[in-house]
Amino acid sequence: MVVNGLLGALLLASANATQAVSLWAAALLVLNHAVGHAVTLVGLGRRPDRRGRLSMAQGVVLAVAAVALVVTAGRRIAGMGIPDVPLASLVLLLAIGVTVATATLLFAGRRGTLTLRAIWLCSRKDLLPLGAGLLGLAATWLLLDGAPDALAGAGVAALLLPAAWGLLRGGLPGGEGVRPL
Repeated sequence: MVVNGLLGALLLASANATQAVSLWAAALLVLNHAVGHAVTLVGLGRRPDRRGRLSMAQGVVLAVAAVALVVTAGRRIAGMGIPDVPLASLVLLLAIGVTVATATLLFAGRRGTLTLRAIWLCSRKDLLPLGAGLLGLAATWLLLDGAPDALAGAGVAALLLPAAWGLLRGGLPGGEGVRPL
């Protein structure tokens, strides 16, 4: 949770500095994992209705952020702005390295407790969107066009919408409460 939070903050600051949509998407993805783990910890021992409200709050924030990121990507494509590709690529490579290091550290626990298994699966799931962002940045550099970066970022953000819907559904009466992502 702490590693994801710190990595998300770094990605967010780097996204603001480089204007790379793929970094904003990566930050949203990583911060969603950190918040998901925090919500799960806060929800432990709480009544189901309170856990449901926490789940709904996380789902609303995630949905709004993902839609805002898709809109930002569309504006970026229309404006054809080109991000700072070398710096954004370095930051994404660092994020991939941190994710691989975390997954490697948790590798031994992948068949252990449910929490370790969930963290292992989340770390493994992050590599594909981070790699997609890196490919989008590479295509941006090759084509001298900001559209590939924006499309990669929009794709990652769009993948988070079903997760937001699941959190919202889980928070409704009769839902299943907080579910780790």
